[in-house]
Amino acid sequence: MVSPLSLSAGEEVFVVANSANIYAEASYSSEIVATCEYGQGRTMLDEQNFAGFYYVSVNSSALQGYVPADLVGQRVQDQDVVLSYNATILQNTQVLALTSDDVLCEIAQGERVYLYEGYNRDADFLAVSFVKDGNVIVGRVNTDYINPDGVNAALIVSITAIVALVTIVIILLGISKKKQKKKKLKSI
Repeated sequence: MVSPLSLSAGEEVFVVANSANIYAEASYSSEIVATCEYGQGRTMLDEQNFAGFYYVSVNSSALQGYVPADLVGQRVQDQDVVLSYNATILQNTQVLALTSDDVLCEIAQGERVYLYEGYNRDADFLAVSFVKDGNVIVGRVNTDYINPDGVNAALIVSITAIVALVTIVIILLGISKKKQKKKKLKSI
């Protein structure tokens, strides 16, 4: 992920993902006015970050729009791409484009990915980014094939078993105390 840039209006930013859509407004739901490929430069028109987007010129024409801030960065000679990861792929699968069903590439079981829109187990697909062949790929992967960090099935089962055992012990203690009270009442 690229942190907020320390650039001024008029300086150039570069696409660090395999591609980046340029939107008419600072929103993923707005109209896509252009798409830029990895390494393409765009001139920043305003250094302000608009809710995760930067305002850029699309080319030498008057076309302007908003690019997701996480998909652009400053060019550094021989820059290595470094992402933070928060999930693992559970089986070999296809990576689809964010806004279409076009297949971008394959991703192998065990590969690490970044879930940049978070984890929602009810969603069909989750937005991911990862490095493949030196490029940052941004796309969608089927939710069933993603295991987010911090979610351990064995830990969840263990905690559930412990809670159930404690509940049973408490119930048994309650029953035995009732029986003891009944015996005391009968003896009176």
